[in-house]
Amino acid sequence: MSDVGVLGKFYIRRWLGAPPTKTFLDVGSGHRPHADATHLLDLLPEDDSERGKPIKRLGRPLILGTVESMPFKDKTFDYVYASHVLEHTRDPAAACQELMRIGRAGYIETPNPFYEQGYNYPNADRGWSFHRWFVYVGEDDTLVFEPKTPKTIDEFCECRHAQFVRNIYKSLGDLNQIHKVLPHECNNTVVRWVDRFNFEVREAAHLSCSKHVGGR
Repeated sequence: MSDVGVLGKFYIRRWLGAPPTKTFLDVGSGHRPHADATHLLDLLPEDDSERGKPIKRLGRPLILGTVESMPFKDKTFDYVYASHVLEHTRDPAAACQELMRIGRAGYIETPNPFYEQGYNYPNADRGWSFHRWFVYVGEDDTLVFEPKTPKTIDEFCECRHAQFVRNIYKSLGDLNQIHKVLPHECNNTVVRWVDRFNFEVREAAHLSCSKHVGGR
């Protein structure tokens, strides 16, 4: 939805005196806040270095805070939306616990490992420099975090599927040539949760084909 559409939706609700049916928090809303968000949370509204564009409020209240320690009571929100946030955090365990503490349900999205490995391939500094984790859905629908380092960015699974993707990256001058035409969950790790979700934070990478599964 365009900025005009989001603002229109917000002010029509206000004019009609009709409160939103759900409280909806967008965590790390940045320059693309969700159209249905009733509240926005961001840590550094003046710093666009990890955002690319200036922050937008579009009529919604903006609360300053960090995903690892949010200033809300338990189960404040019906829905908590965290898109392209958890790969940045220094403490993903605390962040995951906070999402479940303040929300009744939610949505999580991050770049998946193959997208992270392929961005700016084959340069040594590929991937987004401010992303600290590979994030993927492992066994039993567990959201897994593995450290992204200059070493692990080069570690592809040895299976034929991973090598096929690596060969595609080698042949492209611009990763967007392929990622723009792939389904959303081929590029991103996605988790939709109600009440709770399982997560695991690892100290080292464990190469596995399951690393590259998009989500559930």
